[in-house]
Amino acid sequence: MSSVEPSICTSERLFPNTETSSERIAALSLLDAITVHFLDTCAVWLFERPELPTQFDLVDHLRQSLRVTLDAYPQWCGLVKAINTVDGPPAAGEDHLAPHARRFGRVYVHYGTRSDPGVEFVAARSTATLDELHPSSRPTSQALWNQEKGSLSQFVPTTQLANPAKASDADPFPPIMAIQVTELACGGFALAVKIAHTLADASALIYFVKDWARVGRSVVLGVATPALSSVFEPERLDNAAAGNINAATPDESIIQQTKSLPFHRYDWWNVPADSPMKTRIPEAFRNQELPPAGKQIPWSEWDTKAPVSHYIVHLSRDQVETIWEQASNASSADTNDSRLSRHDAVLAHIWASINRARNMHDDPGPVHCDLTYGCRPAFQLGDAFMGSLAVMVNVEMAGADVTTTAKSDGKETAVLPPIAQRIRQTLSRVRQPALLAAHLHSLAYEKSPQRIWQGFLGRRHVMTTTWARAGLYEVDFGLGPHPSARYADGILANMDGLVLIKEAPPGQRSDLPTWTEHGVDVQIHLRTEDMERLLLDPLLLPKPRNH
Repeated sequence: MSSVEPSICTSERLFPNTETSSERIAALSLLDAITVHFLDTCAVWLFERPELPTQFDLVDHLRQSLRVTLDAYPQWCGLVKAINTVDGPPAAGEDHLAPHARRFGRVYVHYGTRSDPGVEFVAARSTATLDELHPSSRPTSQALWNQEKGSLSQFVPTTQLANPAKASDADPFPPIMAIQVTELACGGFALAVKIAHTLADASALIYFVKDWARVGRSVVLGVATPALSSVFEPERLDNAAAGNINAATPDESIIQQTKSLPFHRYDWWNVPADSPMKTRIPEAFRNQELPPAGKQIPWSEWDTKAPVSHYIVHLSRDQVETIWEQASNASSADTNDSRLSRHDAVLAHIWASINRARNMHDDPGPVHCDLTYGCRPAFQLGDAFMGSLAVMVNVEMAGADVTTTAKSDGKETAVLPPIAQRIRQTLSRVRQPALLAAHLHSLAYEKSPQRIWQGFLGRRHVMTTTWARAGLYEVDFGLGPHPSARYADGILANMDGLVLIKEAPPGQRSDLPTWTEHGVDVQIHLRTEDMERLLLDPLLLPKPRNH
């Protein structure tokens, strides 16, 4: 894999193709507001060489089709701002927001003005080739793929995105979204898209890129531009909250319902008086007596200075089926809940493998799989609904229980059924719309939506995001016979315990009957000494049974 940094050719700000004269201020949802300090949502696609006339200008084609696409996403071209006072007078435009949306830490977008920063669009070139970046044989030839010497992060634009919690005097203002098109030496290209997490999670970002591809494909084919149907109505999510969130005080009976939810409550503000972490407390609250709103963050469990390794682990379709069969062994698990999914099984397998690598075999203490759970289905909001609609679920077991193995036919195997069942049972508790509605009510009355962290990293945690079924390989710009990217990946920080589960590339075939049809790629970031043990674990890549 090449690690030569791309050279930047041009950088510009793009705006919707159709100029709008309607200024708008819109509050983002309660769930959007939680993610202000999250890392940017980011993905990179690698595409084959376009099979079009030699005079075809790829960068200009993508530029023009992007502008047309932005007509349906004008909010991403504007400014994102935060309420930064507790009782002060509202800033211009804030007075028409709902009372709950004017509380400290809530965020909103302001767009449709001459001050809109637009979307950063970067064109670059690289001496790398597709075969260097992702050999077509990689899933079979490199099931354990080291990312140390050049992950796709090299193609991500370096542009700093807007953060409403941080004042910026930059001119022009930082954008909400940045995109980089990098032409490769072989004629292929890399497409990187990143956006402030508070405006879009991975589901929203991928939906947007598929829309952009549809527009681009229509231009290539010479057909009418498709009607785009993304939905930007964050108030619909807040309207799903239980009770009256505009009331001055919360409804304690609703708050009580949230106690049964399997969520961590780590309090960024619950720190000793002499802690340097005091700076995390907003100035508006720094001199107040603040009763704890949650547990202290267990920093002692996370050695942030230890080296971290980054690998992609590929599980073939047959290996996924083997893992699922192991996890579905009903004889050793309570099966009252619905049937286990392939995702439950893969997650159980990876979580167990990581805990074995962390030497948790005899540890009676809790370990946690902090799993991102998308809330669109629970609130009956479709894939077209834009925003960052997720909670983080705490799947918890004793370390010794997650690492249990047994002998079967003379071979050692992981005991996956209890782990997979715990995942399934925990998720079933979160899927209840009434409880999630109560959670939204509770969020509306936090001192700040960013105060509570629902996850953590370090040796007792894995923080898992899943892009299964998000359509990562359904992006088709119509530029050649290959309907999807050769490879696509999410870009995460290299921190101990981060995991991303996604489809493996489909190769030459375009059909995607199930998300595991071509296997599963798991991006794992782990402390280097633990990663070394993980890679040597004979159970990590199970031998498929005969199917």
